[in-house]
Amino acid sequence: MAIHGFRRVMIWFSVGFFLVGSAIGNVDFEYTLITNLLAQYDTNARPVTNVSDAVVVKLGVALNQLIDMDERNQILVTNVWFRLRWTDTHLSWNASDYGGLSSISLDAKRLWRPDITLYNDVREGILEPTKYNIVVQSNGAISWNYPNILRSYCKLDVTYFPYDQQSCELKFGSWTYDGLKLDLTNRSTSGDLSSFVENVEWLMVSMPVKRNVVYYGCCPEPFPDVTFNVIIRRLPLYHIFNLVLPCMMIIAVSVLVFYLPPESGEKVSLGVTVLLALTVFLLLVAEIMPPQSEVIPLIGQYFTAAIVIMSLSTTMTVMILNMHFRGSYGNHVPAWIKKLVFHGLAHIVGMRTIVRNNIVMDTGKAKVGPKEVLDYANDVRLMSKVSINENEKTEKTETNQLLAKILSVMQDFRSNAKKTDGEELCRIEWQLVAMVIDRALLLTFAVITVVVSITILTAHPSYE
Repeated sequence: MAIHGFRRVMIWFSVGFFLVGSAIGNVDFEYTLITNLLAQYDTNARPVTNVSDAVVVKLGVALNQLIDMDERNQILVTNVWFRLRWTDTHLSWNASDYGGLSSISLDAKRLWRPDITLYNDVREGILEPTKYNIVVQSNGAISWNYPNILRSYCKLDVTYFPYDQQSCELKFGSWTYDGLKLDLTNRSTSGDLSSFVENVEWLMVSMPVKRNVVYYGCCPEPFPDVTFNVIIRRLPLYHIFNLVLPCMMIIAVSVLVFYLPPESGEKVSLGVTVLLALTVFLLLVAEIMPPQSEVIPLIGQYFTAAIVIMSLSTTMTVMILNMHFRGSYGNHVPAWIKKLVFHGLAHIVGMRTIVRNNIVMDTGKAKVGPKEVLDYANDVRLMSKVSINENEKTEKTETNQLLAKILSVMQDFRSNAKKTDGEELCRIEWQLVAMVIDRALLLTFAVITVVVSITILTAHPSYE
């Protein structure tokens, strides 16, 4: 029994010693490999065997999130994942010599790195990605993946705002090495959008990549760059609900200015109020848009057209009010206006019956005044003629004198009635002129508003 127990202890001891030795051996292999690789390694020397060779660096970008689009300052803020690949001939080894160790992770500060720079960067400080390690393969292949927050300048085309589509460039290249020393190429034909987080304001369309070779004025050597075009399309629902729909409702209310009776005294007040409301909305749009003079946004054109329509509407309202009350001063309607408005325009706007019911258009006389008074005045005139003929033969009596006085009073009454009827006719005619023109302007501005709204708001191109 003692012998069996001793054998069992020796077996367990051997197994434990083997496991510990294996672990220690692996740690020693990695430590030895790193020590040997970096013993004489210089981070300033390009990793090439021949000084005339160029380091081929392949750049890939995965767009993870569109953080913000500062339209006022034309700045795009994105969260991207960089994927850099190149070969370092100074960092290769035989994996079998190091216990089959085929890859290691090294501190980025201890290795040579390509100085890939975002050319259109507008960040105040420089973010160092060196805190992320670099993976080195046994054949010298380098993989460096790290995230970064980019703030890049993006020239916006707001012609069709809020139905616009923007193309923002992310231009990457080496700042120090020319194309003869560092050949920068793209890993794929487009950026990686598989991990993109959807944005509530912008729709991600695509992210094509293009490699360019540019000669700058500073140097005769070529400088390659890789440009990613971030193509995004605005989701217009927010702006339609908060800007476009209120503007359309305000314009619709402005048309009703011509439907409001002049006697209310609120036609001009309503027009000015609507004009101020449109101006406030236009200022809101101006605060959102970048301060540029190249193009006028579609919604800006719409608000400007609405303000112009409302200004003309207010001007015409003042003219209509002037016509409505002009008859009170005894000014007669010119014959050409009567012909144009009563015989032509009234028929077009469907008010011919209203005009016919208020005045006799053939003679221009009003059907006003007590008919009995006029008939009685005619009877008195006949009586006076008879009494005058008899007075040529006989003396005047007190009855004839009384009839003469009655005739004089009735003639004055009839004269005053004619004057009053003329003034009333003049007033009614001017009111009818104002009413017909008011109705014509109501229809005209309604049609103009609908046409302008449809023309401008449907002018955006199809991006499909």
